[in-house]
Amino acid sequence: MEKNSYIEEINKLVEVGNYIYKQLGHGCKESIYKEVLELELELRNIPYTRTKFESHKRFTGKEKFLCFDKIFVGLDTHSFLSEEQENTFMNSLRDVKAPIGVLFNFGYKNMQYIKVGGQCVLQ
Repeated sequence: MEKNSYIEEINKLVEVGNYIYKQLGHGCKESIYKEVLELELELRNIPYTRTKFESHKRFTGKEKFLCFDKIFVGLDTHSFLSEEQENTFMNSLRDVKAPIGVLFNFGYKNMQYIKVGGQCVLQ
């Protein structure tokens, strides 16, 4: 499946992330953002399941969302997303053989996100 086929779904997820950030801002606990994300996904009828990464050291036990049965969504609350965090998220997607993922960071003064494919960062 080509990456272009994910654009509509990714745009919906980014819209949800932006909405959450506008409502809560930065500085909340990660668990709060996860609960609000789950509520927004339900309200917008976006299919999802909550799951834990068990295969990558950095993300072992960290809860993620699998949306549209193909896009992993991760949440972070760091002061900024570093290149190391991006690489770790990419590696965790490879480990679980997920074709694509979106990592949101709600810890910065503006919401940050990266869209990651199995092999590269999508822009």
